[in-house]
Amino acid sequence: MADKRFKEFIGIIKKSIELDPWAKERGLAGYCEEIKIEAEEVLEAVRKDDKENLKEELGDVLLDWAHACLLAEENGDFTMEDVISFVHDKINRRKPYLKENKRVSRPDARKAWLRAKEEEKKR
Repeated sequence: MADKRFKEFIGIIKKSIELDPWAKERGLAGYCEEIKIEAEEVLEAVRKDDKENLKEELGDVLLDWAHACLLAEENGDFTMEDVISFVHDKINRRKPYLKENKRVSRPDARKAWLRAKEEEKKR
């Protein structure tokens, strides 16, 4: 169900970029600015422990993220698949214990994250 809904959602965003002049006018930079604003609203909802508003604001972040990804794709910069693949690989590098289905302590998780991040910087 979620996979189907996500594909439908992406289809709607593609139509937005194609048919909605406002989406084109805002452009990649505009949607990235909006992500920043919506992220602040997410934090505010968390601070207020407002679950309904949090759900809405996270949806707004997703909406703007999808627009930004697809506009970058349209520009030939990268694809949404590239973004998802990149973060997938990053999580696998920085949280190797997840692939092992292994619980770790918070300090060990942080060490693994920082160690992987340091390795990435060396490359």
